Amino acid sequence: MTYTGTSRLADFVRGLGALMVFGFLLVGSPVAMYKMNGSPIPDRIPSGEEIRLVLMRQDTDHSVFLATLWLIGWGAWCVFVLSVCADVISFLVGRETPLLPRPVRPLQQLTRELITTAALAFSVAASLATSASAATDVHAATGVHAAADPQPNAPGHLSSGHATPEPEPTASEWTPLLANEAPPGPETGGHPWQTHTVKRGDTLWNLARRIYGSGAQYPKIFKASQGIKQPHGAPALTDPDVLHPGQRVRLPRLGSPKSASSPPRTTPHAARPSAPPKHGKTSDARTPPTLRSSSVETRPSEVPAPVVAPPASPAPSTPHHQGDHQDDHHSPQAISLSSGSWIGIGLAAALSVAVAATRLHRRRRRPINTDSNSWGRATEPPIPDSVRKARQAHMSTYADRDVRLPSDPELVREDLEAAEPNHLVIGVRDGHAVAVPLAGLSLGLSGDGAHAAARAITTELLAKAHRYRAEIVIPRADAQALFPGEDITDLAAALDACTITPSLPEATSHLEAELLHRGRLLAMTDLPDVPSLRAADPAEPLPTVMLIASVPEQDAGAVHVLSTLGHRHNIGVLVLGAWPSGTSVELSGDATVTNAHGPDAGRFTGSRLFQLTTDDAAGMLQTIRTATGTEPGVLTPPPNTNPEPDPEPHVVPAVVPPPRPSGETGGPPARLDVLGHVCLRTPDGPINTGLRRSARSLLAYLSLHPDGVARDTATAELWPDLNPKSAVTRFNSAVTNIRSVLRATTGGQTMYIIHSDGRYRVDPGAVGVDLWALTSAVADARQATDDAARIKALTLAVDLYTGEFASGISGAWVEAHREHLRRAIGNACTDLAQLLQENDPQQALAALEQAITHDPYAEPLYQHIMRLQARLNRPDAVQRTYRFLAVRLEEIDAEPSDESRKLANFPAQTLKRT
Repeated sequence: MTYTGTSRLADFVRGLGALMVFGFLLVGSPVAMYKMNGSPIPDRIPSGEEIRLVLMRQDTDHSVFLATLWLIGWGAWCVFVLSVCADVISFLVGRETPLLPRPVRPLQQLTRELITTAALAFSVAASLATSASAATDVHAATGVHAAADPQPNAPGHLSSGHATPEPEPTASEWTPLLANEAPPGPETGGHPWQTHTVKRGDTLWNLARRIYGSGAQYPKIFKASQGIKQPHGAPALTDPDVLHPGQRVRLPRLGSPKSASSPPRTTPHAARPSAPPKHGKTSDARTPPTLRSSSVETRPSEVPAPVVAPPASPAPSTPHHQGDHQDDHHSPQAISLSSGSWIGIGLAAALSVAVAATRLHRRRRRPINTDSNSWGRATEPPIPDSVRKARQAHMSTYADRDVRLPSDPELVREDLEAAEPNHLVIGVRDGHAVAVPLAGLSLGLSGDGAHAAARAITTELLAKAHRYRAEIVIPRADAQALFPGEDITDLAAALDACTITPSLPEATSHLEAELLHRGRLLAMTDLPDVPSLRAADPAEPLPTVMLIASVPEQDAGAVHVLSTLGHRHNIGVLVLGAWPSGTSVELSGDATVTNAHGPDAGRFTGSRLFQLTTDDAAGMLQTIRTATGTEPGVLTPPPNTNPEPDPEPHVVPAVVPPPRPSGETGGPPARLDVLGHVCLRTPDGPINTGLRRSARSLLAYLSLHPDGVARDTATAELWPDLNPKSAVTRFNSAVTNIRSVLRATTGGQTMYIIHSDGRYRVDPGAVGVDLWALTSAVADARQATDDAARIKALTLAVDLYTGEFASGISGAWVEAHREHLRRAIGNACTDLAQLLQENDPQQALAALEQAITHDPYAEPLYQHIMRLQARLNRPDAVQRTYRFLAVRLEEIDAEPSDESRKLANFPAQTLKRT
């Protein structure tokens, strides 16, 4: 949005007009009425006879009519003054302004609109002012507006400071963990509970999980909240399955009389809680409870993640990494990277979604390859090392809980359906999350670790900000300071959620214009704040806007206005440097808080904030950009002091089973399926019990190495987070488990897993592997000397591919080969269609449709089908294929290309191309 000098002048004039009208109504109108007809207070009380005579006589001089208007004017002025006083008093006591009765409510609304327009417009003057007196005027205007705001900043939010100290808050928009608070006392008003205002995405289940460590305690909140007085317009809480933004709920404190039965926080051996209420399906608090990284193992988290997962027990912790922060590195939210970055699970989950979206977009654009000698070779740029490690840590949370891993399309779909973020976890204190609300945020970061912490916050917001959920506004100089070496303007052009302005005044102008726009929308809809407006009309693009900038003293007044008005309008401010107008936090080199002052200093004291190095941030920004479907042009892969090569898919050689001993018939006694879910089978059926997860991973890995692999090589790829001794123990246990399960099931006494010359491999005489049959068919297709033999081999290969490789197993090695196989089979289907389309076009279409079932986002496959359908003179089929493509691409927030639209609109032209 361009904010010109003309619009500034118009807003200033509008604000001046509003102030003049307000001043006339408050002071000028009573003075004028007094001059015209004197005081409205009579010097004596008239008798009844005098009143009767005045009313009964004919009003020839209109004196009675004028006196009536005069009295009505004084009455309206009194109501006007009452409305102003009510707003001021409500602001001073920190409560919501009560609504006056309906006959006089329009006058109250007029009062608020006049004050709002004057305060918002005069903030324009503050951004242009360079003197301290201008900043003082803006502060005064802000105070007037805040008094009239129907929902002033909640005490639990980060907000700007005030001249007079405020009492300790008792209600919050983001309630801290009550289990860790002191028992109620005089300072908390003696209440055994706190009040929480429901935000979009809140459910009783995730509130209970966040507060008490178990979602099963949601009935406690529901029982305590029944009958609570709700704000005007918010319905009463009568159903635990239904929550509305703006409702209030009571959160009982642990240890209080009303919550004496509250259980302790989840322990490693705690039973799984009962099922959540139905309202859980609307929650955006999707929490992978456990998390493991290269140096830490984590425990139950309260951070939103992209896929719903039930609570689970934490894993035992591992030893500290050298140099780790002793208190925080065993926290539920922390992931330590070898480069020195320390990030939260929220960022790891967002990067995991970005990797999934990147893969889907690359598959969408991948051209058809009919050269069988290069089938499946990786040609895309590698995933940056920092992103790959963060994704592995996030995906390991599902494996640790023995929960099915979400596929890439599932991750992306869940993320597209997620609500806009209303808070952000930016650090850890005493093992618990330090969460800040985004709306009304007024936080300054200073010290050696300030830029690293701000870089982590900015990167996570950018990763979560697409589809109008959040927007970052940052001056170019500050963007280059946070992300040196990057063409940040080029990045912002690819990300709709990032606005780079030439300087801070342009940034504040952008936000002031957004404030005016949102204020008008709230006035038209008669809603109290932007979250309520988004809940009422989800299609309205009103993202949470965050200003990230260093603020010189002459611009502090305008930025202070933005932070003060931000709570209602979903705007926050993160200042790079000390911030006396809000909460200021000083950080050491490892982002540990050494000093904090301001209204919310207690939230940060003793905490450590997440931090991100410039190299890791560059790789993450690159992935965030590619997740939008655009490959980086200027951005280059970040340098790495200890680079790790991207795993290359292992090309599985064709395996010929050894001949069976004389007298034996049939195939091997056992079969291993790795295409789809990893499963062992016997002639009697699948083996459903007894096989451990580590054994399934080892079987899938060994299927890629029919010639065998050294144990150290296997453990390094399968379990990179374990120390070598623990990894060897797990490997040996997995081999023992495989042999014992197969022997018990088949009754045989063979080894099944052969150890020879220091290498382990699957015995091809005892175990048949579906992957080997597939690779043999592909090898036959490459070596075929005529079309008939090639068609036969390709048909067999396509039929043998029954699912993606080792679904449900995570790891760089398995994901690399999974993509390798998917590309190879897609190309095999296309090659088969090319061979069949002249003599049997119907079979060619069937081959291409089968390729789409394995790779439903590959747009070139749809284009090939549309050309073939057009050649068969089937325009209706062409349109159906195009519509199916559009539906598929919509799942990953993409649209068909111009080439696809041309094929759908002009099918006759495809005959010429074909």
